[in-house]
Amino acid sequence: MVALCAFIIFGTLCGCGEKYKDSIIYFELLEKPQTLDPQMASSDSELLIVRNIYEGLLREDKDGNIALGVCEDYSYENLTYTFNIKKDAVWSNGNKVTAYDFEYAFRRAVDPKINAPFVNRLLAIENAEAISSGNADLSTLGVNALNDTTLTITMCKEDDSFLKTLTTSICMPCNEAFFEESIGKYGLDAKCIISNGSYRLTKWNKEEFGIRIYKNEQYCGRCTAQNAAVFISCIDDEPQTSRLSGGESDIAFLGSEELETAKNAGLATKNVQNICWIMTIGRNYNDEVRRAFATSFNADVYKNALPVGFDVAKSVFPDILGINTDNIGMTEYNLDEAKQIMSDQIYKMEDKKFPPSTLYYYNASGVKALATAIVGHWQQNLSTFINIEASENLEALQNELKDNSTLEFALFPIVAKSNYFNEYAKMFVSRSNAQAPDILQQEALADYTILPVAYQSTNISYISTLENVIACEDNGYVDFSHIIKR
Repeated sequence: MVALCAFIIFGTLCGCGEKYKDSIIYFELLEKPQTLDPQMASSDSELLIVRNIYEGLLREDKDGNIALGVCEDYSYENLTYTFNIKKDAVWSNGNKVTAYDFEYAFRRAVDPKINAPFVNRLLAIENAEAISSGNADLSTLGVNALNDTTLTITMCKEDDSFLKTLTTSICMPCNEAFFEESIGKYGLDAKCIISNGSYRLTKWNKEEFGIRIYKNEQYCGRCTAQNAAVFISCIDDEPQTSRLSGGESDIAFLGSEELETAKNAGLATKNVQNICWIMTIGRNYNDEVRRAFATSFNADVYKNALPVGFDVAKSVFPDILGINTDNIGMTEYNLDEAKQIMSDQIYKMEDKKFPPSTLYYYNASGVKALATAIVGHWQQNLSTFINIEASENLEALQNELKDNSTLEFALFPIVAKSNYFNEYAKMFVSRSNAQAPDILQQEALADYTILPVAYQSTNISYISTLENVIACEDNGYVDFSHIIKR
């Protein structure tokens, strides 16, 4: 009898101790996803959800280490990886996950017709570069399913980042039959998505936005969800911190302007510095005019106007890239010289006046004050009248990185989606093809068309009762399978 009571008490205690396994985590996005097609996902919200409903050949464990995913083991010899797929791996519809699902996914990823956002990560695979450039057939890609459970990937060169790449969105499997049945809607609504990860997607309401992902009971991998579900929403009419503090959400992407409020509210935060704000000066101004602006540009001019959560930029590379190119190629501040240069140039202009110009800035919180401080300094010291105008069209502003041919001045953020240097460097390809970061920066800044302004972080905030929240910046930020909600 005593033994029976002890057993009952022990069982009750264990049950209470694992209540978190029935918990629902409420997560807030800053933007709504447009697609959950893993080969096409690119925004933070898309990558986060893809990370949780799919699993690749490899994945990251709770410590951020590369671990086995759908494959049970692999080998590497003579530039060829051989992966053995787990025989019990299945999709959320019950179909087996096979090597052919990966072969098809990789072919989709390098197909120039779909223009996958992270295709550059795959260019070390045999023929991937030629295929993505339209110069070779998809069938020549060095990814081959030998049977249901054996996949080979042949490389054309060594790639130290390749195993890490296999954990990211572009390398998630895609079932060809299901893709074809989706008739152009794959990844665009709940009915056209099947999962093979720790979670399965059950709801995607686009009218009154909401996404629900539940623990995938079909999943038999190493990262079984420690909670029952994650309910994902996107509320843009009230601060995230108030929803976190009020118990309406547990974890959220947080705008920089809310960081201080979150700290004061006792919320935990994780930050990844992956954004650099850039000022571009148009090529419609000659080299000397641009040099005058660059020579009169200094952090002391605008640092007091930086929005909360921003830091002065010392290079074009944010911290996520792990590169130190501080001040390399940056123009030395010399206000007297700048005044003389501009005075000489204005004297040569029509009516001996600097023409009215406009600085277009991306309309993010606090950036108007930053833009105002910069143009105010120039107006006061260089006799240049520059209007400022907010813009919601980030893509149009970022296009100024290519040739500076449309706008007179632009102030906007560029985001490093990962710590892959080559991926970020591609934004500067019209200015430099250098593979060395210091040379790339020096060449990109040489003609005074780019001025690095500020760094900004992507922020995640969460309540204190969440455990195992890990921010993995290049892979969707949060793996919910590890999180325990006490």
